Amino acid sequence: MKQTTILLAIALLIGLIPVSTLAASDEYKDFERTTSKRVFFEITFDDDHLEVSNDGDGQLDLFKYHRSSLKVRGNEVFADDQLLFDVRALWLAGKAYPYDEITDIRVHDTDEHITITFYTRSADDRRTSRIRRGNLIAPFGTTVVEEDDFVRGFVFAVTGDIEVYGEVNKDIISLFGSVFVGPDAVIRGDILSIEGNADVARDASVYGEIFSGKGKISGRRHRFFRRQMEVSMEADMYYNRVDGIALMAGARYDDRDSVLPSVWATAGYAFESERWRYELGFEQPVLRSMPISVGGKMYRRLASEDDWLISTSENNAFTFFWTEDFKDYYEAEGARAWIRTRPMTTLELSAGYYYEETKWFEAERDLWSLFGGDKKFPTNFSSVDPVFREQGIADIDSLTDAGLFLGAAYDTRDEEDPFEYSAWSANLRFDWSAPGLDSDYDYRRYLVSVSRFQSLNRRLMLIVKGTYGGSDGYLPMHKQFYLGGLGTVRGYKHKEYMGTRFWMLNTEYRIDFPKTDLAASLHWDVGRIAKDTRFVDNDEVKHSLGVSGYIGDDFRVTLAKRLDRSENDDPKFYVRFTYSL
Repeated sequence: MKQTTILLAIALLIGLIPVSTLAASDEYKDFERTTSKRVFFEITFDDDHLEVSNDGDGQLDLFKYHRSSLKVRGNEVFADDQLLFDVRALWLAGKAYPYDEITDIRVHDTDEHITITFYTRSADDRRTSRIRRGNLIAPFGTTVVEEDDFVRGFVFAVTGDIEVYGEVNKDIISLFGSVFVGPDAVIRGDILSIEGNADVARDASVYGEIFSGKGKISGRRHRFFRRQMEVSMEADMYYNRVDGIALMAGARYDDRDSVLPSVWATAGYAFESERWRYELGFEQPVLRSMPISVGGKMYRRLASEDDWLISTSENNAFTFFWTEDFKDYYEAEGARAWIRTRPMTTLELSAGYYYEETKWFEAERDLWSLFGGDKKFPTNFSSVDPVFREQGIADIDSLTDAGLFLGAAYDTRDEEDPFEYSAWSANLRFDWSAPGLDSDYDYRRYLVSVSRFQSLNRRLMLIVKGTYGGSDGYLPMHKQFYLGGLGTVRGYKHKEYMGTRFWMLNTEYRIDFPKTDLAASLHWDVGRIAKDTRFVDNDEVKHSLGVSGYIGDDFRVTLAKRLDRSENDDPKFYVRFTYSL
């Protein structure tokens, strides 16, 4: 009986507890834990620009820089010669944003750009958060996560390099340094470097994406999760006075994981020349620390040495609409192999070997064009003296060209707006054909151009381009240099002069009109060409003056007049659909 009474008392007590706490339950329901997490600052970048912003005190500060203006000097980073990062903080509008106040990082990427969001908290919450999350922040120097180490949060550096052999639970970010991930490392977040390399061993486990600012921005997931593969099908058409209409189709495979090579194949039929055209190729990256790749292709194509004057797509438009074809052609069937590297975002270097058997085709002069009327296309290589043209045709039809080539391309321009910033552009091409390289020719040919886009203020820009071409040995007709007209000294007949050596200077003074897409420019072209390996007194300097009007950055109309006393010195009218001097 006593035990029963005790049990009943305990049951009654338990039953009464919810009743006694009922009055206080509303207080617990109304309580909400608040967080002080907020955006500290953001960095957004693409292939050309970097933006840094913060939203402090309701006032958005946003600064946009061209990536070519970013300079790392020791442990500091400057943009347009102004301090942006030092050993302690990011600096915006005279205010410091210390790294040790960063409590979290998130990376967001789209097709256009990548954004890194840095978060912070209140001072008290920040101390607790740092202890709990275990972030590793080391702005400069080399940070190493050893094989047995485990980082619960993120790893962040500014100019320093990061090496990981152990495990990191969140993102690894080195803004201006490089990241190396060892073969047994485990990374459960993203890996990112804006200006450095992201070198990841094939046996590493990376759950997130990998972004490297060396070369084009690209992403990669670890192969055990989702591989960044792309398979694309392509259809194309070109139209010119030799092949007529050529219908092409192809496929391309790219593996962003850099494990397998990129492979492509295109094939099509040219109806006027009645020839099949094709290309089969591959390119395999061999190093991640410095982007180096090797590749090769075999082909039968309609080739032209005039690609530096006008692109195929732009030339198609002239051919289709106005019975104008600004290129001369020959068929090249053979193969080439190369090695290519991009040591920095703005510079690409290449070298290789080529072997080509060539074939001559006459132009189909009566091809149709939309607004051409009764106008006929000129013959192939129509500007060449008839005697030398006959020899050139015989060379193309009977001789094999093989040799070594070197190339370099440097460009700091903004692809979307080449007139927004001061910039440099330079290209170099060297070809060496010799019997010892299985060639029937013996020549050395080089072409170099350097352009300066100098911004004078927001509306004015001075553009100066210098070009030099030279050779020695026997240079066949299709490898000679041509001067006059489109892309060279405007105001003269197209490809009016031919030679083995030339120089050219193009100067343009451009004015952008405010609040419109309109612009205008004055330009002066000057050049000289020689038929021998050196210039002589008879190789006179050619001059022309002209004016241009722009709609946008690409569409342009130009009126130019030659300044010599030629009988045919009427001004020449040009239309361009892509920007080119």
